[in-house]
Amino acid sequence: MKLVIGQLLGNRYRILELIGEGGMALVYKAECTLLQRTVAVKVLRPQYSSDKEFVTRFRREAQAAASLSHPNVVNIYDVGEDEGVHYIVMELIEGDNLKSLIRREAPLPVNQALRIALQICEALRHAHDHNIIHRDIKPHNILLTADGRVKVTDFGIARAISAGGFTQTGVVMGSVQYFSPEQAKGLPVGPQSDLYALGCVLYEMLAGEVPFTGESPIAIALKHIQEKSVPVEKLRPGLPPGVVRIVEKALAKDLGERYPSAWSMIIDLKAALGIEPPVEEKSEDFPTQILTAPVGEEREEKKEYPRLPDELEEETETGVKKGKNWAWIVVTIFAALLLFGVGFLFFIPSQPVTRVPDVTGLTLSEAANRAGEHGLGVKTVRHDYSEVVPLGHIITQDPKPGRSLRRGRDIEVVLSRGKEMVLVPDLSGKTRIEAEIILEDARLKLGDVYHEPSSEVPRGLVVRQKPAPNLQIERGATVDLYLSRGQDYVEIPNFIGRPLVEVQAELASLGLVVNQVTEQYSVYPRGQILDQQPPPGSVVPVGTPVNFVVSGSPARNTRDDAYSEEIKNF
Repeated sequence: MKLVIGQLLGNRYRILELIGEGGMALVYKAECTLLQRTVAVKVLRPQYSSDKEFVTRFRREAQAAASLSHPNVVNIYDVGEDEGVHYIVMELIEGDNLKSLIRREAPLPVNQALRIALQICEALRHAHDHNIIHRDIKPHNILLTADGRVKVTDFGIARAISAGGFTQTGVVMGSVQYFSPEQAKGLPVGPQSDLYALGCVLYEMLAGEVPFTGESPIAIALKHIQEKSVPVEKLRPGLPPGVVRIVEKALAKDLGERYPSAWSMIIDLKAALGIEPPVEEKSEDFPTQILTAPVGEEREEKKEYPRLPDELEEETETGVKKGKNWAWIVVTIFAALLLFGVGFLFFIPSQPVTRVPDVTGLTLSEAANRAGEHGLGVKTVRHDYSEVVPLGHIITQDPKPGRSLRRGRDIEVVLSRGKEMVLVPDLSGKTRIEAEIILEDARLKLGDVYHEPSSEVPRGLVVRQKPAPNLQIERGATVDLYLSRGQDYVEIPNFIGRPLVEVQAELASLGLVVNQVTEQYSVYPRGQILDQQPPPGSVVPVGTPVNFVVSGSPARNTRDDAYSEEIKNF
């Protein structure tokens, strides 16, 4: 909800103006009346603030992020709630975000891009040292002060969103340009995921465009998993090799090839900027040197070798002449054999030519019989999958049917492996978009999506799937998802004054169960409900047991009458 200008939030923060809107929150400039300072207040949108589980995670993550204190991290001052409005109070940054700078001025000067990346990396190093992963590094979350200082914001917010199962299109589309491959696959993320995102940001600053684009978030996420980006030096010729290496290492899809920590990336960024280079290790090795002769010693400019005796020279000349004679003899014999072979082949009668039969769609034995009728053979060159041609039948042939071929030759064929089978991945606990990306990567398609209540799986995450995980199914087949809509709640009606027997069906339709029935003497008809717990109007989870007090008989001492038996077995 939008706040009113001048409204006092939390009895402390006076709203001054709306300064920004995002996918999950509105940002206001406000005045802290207690400390007399200007702050930024981020207020959650209704779809987030109405979810109790999300709000709990949101407050926990925000409080953890509030423990960070670093020049390149936006400070969080307070987390609170006022009449259903959940908010975070943070340091107000008078400036612009990095995305706006990129849109205006990209590609940025190399040194400017490296200095911004270095400050982001310093912030990440501090957060990682405190076991906090950002999960949503992108230019929109990088603020720039008037004096050029970088401030990273929204630490921990992405974790609360992903854990809550929210997949709002605006939120996903804004972040997927900077997803790490492990994030796109729905795998656990760590410090290296933040460094990949930083690599995407650095790429965008240097090239003026993001590494991957596509028509949908799914298409972009799949490119992060499967494809290599256009080398940044092709989009920005003349980049120093050291800068190119930093971008390539940060964007490595294999975690083993990516920067292992923010500190290791900081070292390379500083080296590229020419500041605080890594300390050179002491070594016994020395650089390559040009050695000159010692003073007083003569250089060997020309060596004179002793001449051979005349007799030896004559013998050497004789041996050379004999070698030349033998060479001519060998060449002559080889030429004679070659001419004989060509003549032999010329006079051999050639095989008659025949028409190539059509063997596609046949089994190998059927094809061999048909080809044999034309004096031809069949040779399998490879096996391929086919959606149309059954297993063991011929997909294609070479030469094509109707072509001419001499008898005795082979028709080369490709045999079908049948339809390609793939393994169904386990999608439990994934969001819909994560599941769709994983299915695309497994060469499967998303089928129907259903929603069902679950007290164990958070809202928006996959509860179950059909077919089940680890089954072999045809490539391109569909997988249906059952997403959790969280715990269902129901409002308890007023059953007081009604016969207990009548409310049984209504209780079942509401998903409630009878737990305990107590009889109490009254002037009302026997079996009429006198009281209920929880009371009427209570909102409770489906499956909640309900206790009743019903009217009974004052003389009832045994449970052998029909009504008592009915109550007992209710």
